[in-house]
Amino acid sequence: MSLKSALLKPDMHVEKRTLFGAEVNLIRLTVGQLDHYDREVRAAIEAGDFGRVSVAGANLILSAICDENGKPLKASDLPTAKQLIDAHSNAAFLTAMKTLQQYCYGTVEDAKKN
Repeated sequence: MSLKSALLKPDMHVEKRTLFGAEVNLIRLTVGQLDHYDREVRAAIEAGDFGRVSVAGANLILSAICDENGKPLKASDLPTAKQLIDAHSNAAFLTAMKTLQQYCYGTVEDAKKN
């Protein structure tokens, strides 16, 4: 394997977490995916479209849900972002986002364990 290939090999770290009362497998999102989410949120806020912020968050959550091998689930096996937003309270949604962000961003303590 070349150095370039080794450096570009994705992190396939998968963990079970509870989101919205359901146990799911989550994969850590890439810096690019998280950056894309941040740009979407910033643009939505600047446009005054706060509903778009919720949709971006729901899509971020859905994009992290995977099978036990880190492979994305079929869209037909997941709700849409709108369905997710319509089904849950703001508190439940924020808790799910916090769980995902803590897992994806990690902590200093997590980094020391690895």
